[in-house]
Amino acid sequence: MATRRCREDDDAVALIVALATMSGPLRQMRTYLTRGNLLGNPLADSPWAYLWSAQNNQAFITTMGVDVHTFKTILTPFEKLWNSKTIPRGDVNPQGEPQLARRLLDAAGCLGLVLHWLCSTMPCYSLQQLFAIALAVCLQYLDTGLRHLLTALKDFKPARILWPSTEHAIQPYSDAIEKKFPCLKRCFVFMDGVNLPV
Repeated sequence: MATRRCREDDDAVALIVALATMSGPLRQMRTYLTRGNLLGNPLADSPWAYLWSAQNNQAFITTMGVDVHTFKTILTPFEKLWNSKTIPRGDVNPQGEPQLARRLLDAAGCLGLVLHWLCSTMPCYSLQQLFAIALAVCLQYLDTGLRHLLTALKDFKPARILWPSTEHAIQPYSDAIEKKFPCLKRCFVFMDGVNLPV
């Protein structure tokens, strides 16, 4: 039994040495996809294209954290920026005319990419598969899309978070919290997950 195990170990070592000397330096494993690994046209053949054409609230909420109506509401100011600005690259004139016909994703696709990225912990290669875009494009569109989203939401009134400023405005929130948690008096904000005696 011990002799057999020694022989197997010797064979394994010999195999490793042979492979190492025959193949030269070992290549580092890639964790991204190339264009050949992806579906065809990102605007027509990708899982994102199907999700966008279906316009299903549950699918939008599950993958991007917003329903279809909210997505379209955010898309309006986002699209103006997407269609009027170039994507920053070393070989592109920043004051030049955007080449919309040459982009792999339209404004809805870029916003979808950004919201997928913000609402998930998926690796970049999963985003590449969903949107059928190569890594460099994915990273450029994420960077540009995040900037556009921030700019679009800064002046967008429905996206503002407003704290109640008067006692009259605070009272309905306080009443709702006190009704569920009688120990909490005169509160207008409550954090889920707090362990309180009920």
